[in-house]
Amino acid sequence: MLTWIILLIALLSLSYFFIRASFHSHVLKIAFRNIFRIKRESFLMVLGSMIGTTFIIGSLGMNDSFKNYIYKSVDLYFGEIDEVINSKISINYSKIEPFINELKEKDLIDGVIPIFFKLYPVTKKGNIRGLKVSEISQASIVGMDYHLILDFGENKISLPEEFLKLKDNEAIITKRLADKLNIKSGDEIEIITGASPINILFPKRFTIVKIVDSKGLLNYRGLDANNGVGTIFITLNAGRTIEKIPKNNYYQILISNKGDYIKGNSLTNKIKTIYNEMNIPGEFIPVKENQIKAVDRGGISYIFLALSLFSMISGGVLIINMYSMLVSERKKELGVLRAIGFKRKDIRNVIFYESIFYTLFSVPFGIGTGVLIARFTFSKVTTLFKSLSSFENIIGEIPLINSFYISSNSILIGIAVGLLLPLSITFWYSYSIGKLNIVNAIKDLEEEKKKNSFEKYKYYIENSFTIIVFIIALLIKIDNFVLLGIKSFLILLSTIMLITFNLKFIEVFLLNIIKLKGKFVPILKIAFSYPMRNRKRTGSIITLYGMVIFIIVILTILPYIHQLQLKSSRDSLFAGFDGVVVEMPTNIFPIKVSKEELKKVDGIKNVGEFYFLVANSKNNEHYGIVFGSKEFFTKNKIKIEKVIDEFKDLSDKEIWLKAFNNPNFAIIPERLTDPKFGYNFELGKTYTAYIPNQTFGPSQSDTIMGTITYKIIAVTSKLSESLAMGPVISINNQNIEKYIKSAIHGYFFSIYPEYKSQIIDYLKKKNQFYIFADDLIDLGLKASQGMISIFNSFLYFGLMIGIIGIAITMMKAVNERRRVIGMLKAIGFTKNMIFLSFFIESTIVILLGILIGLFSGTFTSYLIFLKLFSDSGATFKIPYNNLVLMSLVFYFVSVIFIYLPSKAASKLSPNEAMRSLD
Repeated sequence: MLTWIILLIALLSLSYFFIRASFHSHVLKIAFRNIFRIKRESFLMVLGSMIGTTFIIGSLGMNDSFKNYIYKSVDLYFGEIDEVINSKISINYSKIEPFINELKEKDLIDGVIPIFFKLYPVTKKGNIRGLKVSEISQASIVGMDYHLILDFGENKISLPEEFLKLKDNEAIITKRLADKLNIKSGDEIEIITGASPINILFPKRFTIVKIVDSKGLLNYRGLDANNGVGTIFITLNAGRTIEKIPKNNYYQILISNKGDYIKGNSLTNKIKTIYNEMNIPGEFIPVKENQIKAVDRGGISYIFLALSLFSMISGGVLIINMYSMLVSERKKELGVLRAIGFKRKDIRNVIFYESIFYTLFSVPFGIGTGVLIARFTFSKVTTLFKSLSSFENIIGEIPLINSFYISSNSILIGIAVGLLLPLSITFWYSYSIGKLNIVNAIKDLEEEKKKNSFEKYKYYIENSFTIIVFIIALLIKIDNFVLLGIKSFLILLSTIMLITFNLKFIEVFLLNIIKLKGKFVPILKIAFSYPMRNRKRTGSIITLYGMVIFIIVILTILPYIHQLQLKSSRDSLFAGFDGVVVEMPTNIFPIKVSKEELKKVDGIKNVGEFYFLVANSKNNEHYGIVFGSKEFFTKNKIKIEKVIDEFKDLSDKEIWLKAFNNPNFAIIPERLTDPKFGYNFELGKTYTAYIPNQTFGPSQSDTIMGTITYKIIAVTSKLSESLAMGPVISINNQNIEKYIKSAIHGYFFSIYPEYKSQIIDYLKKKNQFYIFADDLIDLGLKASQGMISIFNSFLYFGLMIGIIGIAITMMKAVNERRRVIGMLKAIGFTKNMIFLSFFIESTIVILLGILIGLFSGTFTSYLIFLKLFSDSGATFKIPYNNLVLMSLVFYFVSVIFIYLPSKAASKLSPNEAMRSLD
């Protein structure tokens, strides 16, 4: 709504000015003819304004596309399901009904569906008796009253007829599962509903009557968006029979809030409040809210938003620069018009109407170009996510970002900003120019200002203010990323201001410290005089370069540190082993592959075994316990950071061996000793872990099933906690036998690299879940490099704004200073001296922007490093070669754009240059 209001204001303003101009057609004609009188200048004006609008539109398109991805992810996994009431044991719907009725009375929901939902092993008929274990897959079994779907959500879905006619011995499955099991409609599947021999010998059988899209119904894939390989839909009665639960009992209650699949999420907090006020059995889970947070893990949307704001500022600075120069150029002509009888308001209108024409020409092209630039940049996002999809066995299914999207609102914002920003700037400048002294305007002289107290001490006030801002920025404590952003921006801004206010000292440095002599003295003085006189324009160009280089430096240093950390973590990622095989406890086939079998596989060496249990502390803090075999204790590469006094003289290997030989000893990761992570374990003390019934199986509760007591004898370093994610205890500990059936069981191993593909084939045939350290590192590197490629492709376009901006500024500077060039030539300046004065002037501005960007970007990178990597054990390193190469490339590209206007200035003849109005 606000966007439409802003656009309406812009359009009404344009209409008002044109209607008003129709009563003063001579003013409109002069403004219109100015556009075609100097075509090159007009082209530069349209180009500069167009690029500013392009960057604004492009940044909004990038932001919209990422938001669209978040929404697609939500739709992919949860559709219009906003919350789920979940219970590990079945829950009677009559106990939930008061809560549901309350929501209906307050008109907060538009659908409720109680369902049966469990994960079970499933396979094609005959595979269990044929002992084809590798053909068994984990899948979700869903049962519900399918008629309720017809009234669920705002946008009612079309339900296939087969769901409404489903019988108790029939099932409908998703396509992905059908492909995995190699079955088609009419085939039979077998579901293993328990670990007892009777369940394995006589599994539940269902005939497949239909295969549906992999999203299934309502797009629901479980609380964690995980439905195993796929989903099997059966009748509610069949589901109750499997689990032997009473009538009117369910495992989950799906709730749809009022509104579509995005707007409904806004009501979640209200519904949660009502839930907390009522004594409702079951756990309230805001699945959609959790999914949005999961997709936007690390605040990626804030990064896109920050880039968008940065882009809008850069585009705005360029537009401001362009139109301020336009007013300055027209000052002499407007003085002449004023002298022949034009009124002040006519003078204002001439320049204002001219800017309207430039704006109307530039905005449509800017919008079209912006959409193309954003589409090109976002294609890199699509490429990144396609490459990450090959790691689905590690990170699970991810929704592909396969389409660029820009909302109509963003286009309207782009149009509104593209119209209002230049018009507002021009109106301000044209208003001030209408007050100019006629003689001074014609002679292009500066207005004499009365020397008040502020003007007298202006230099000192400006510098004092800048220093104060810089000090405040340094003193800001970084509690979150918002404050870090403010701190970084203030540092960048104060540095730009300090340099811009003190260009004189750079000139003094070059003349008196480096002691340049001869013709370089007048060249340098001329080169510095214009930037020092036009500090606003100089500051805007430095700002454009400084901002872009600032962001690029951050996106160069931080990924470099991250990539170094990933590469250095190769030996510590899995404690020095190459891979891990993990067997989730299903209580049905507890051992699918043995340690001896793995040892016999060609290419595998150093096989070890581990068990993982979830434990509670005395204060009910959750943490993991790892039980490792001898190989883990003798062949891992985990470094010991601290050790109890009696073992201080022992090496790391000897300490690990001590821990293995004494099953009551434990070695813990440093993370568990840090209170900020919620733990406060201490070296040398003895602790008791309370082992709850693990929740990996289909129907277990959270009651405590036993305890394990251990003494902490050593603490590992921060860099080597991956496999040692909790206290590490010898597999010989007598307590492990009690919990084997509930623990996650697995193997770690080292391999000969050339055998990796054969080993993967073997593990796939055995239906094992496996991860290789190299794959995780490759995933991290691809994700990191992909994101940087995305941001940099956008930022390099931003740098082009700076380059084109300075090129346009130089071209206009030549035009503005034609008389000055003529005078310089008349007093003896050669072509080379004129060329060098313009060239050095631009070079100084460019280099200052680059240096400020490098300094502030490096400092901000360090601040972010302290925030993100302080607990990782990583060290802050700067890729000097990359930064130097980047700076040189940016400088030489900029030089290409300033060479031509500098050369054109040197070729002006004195009599042509001196020709002017007087």
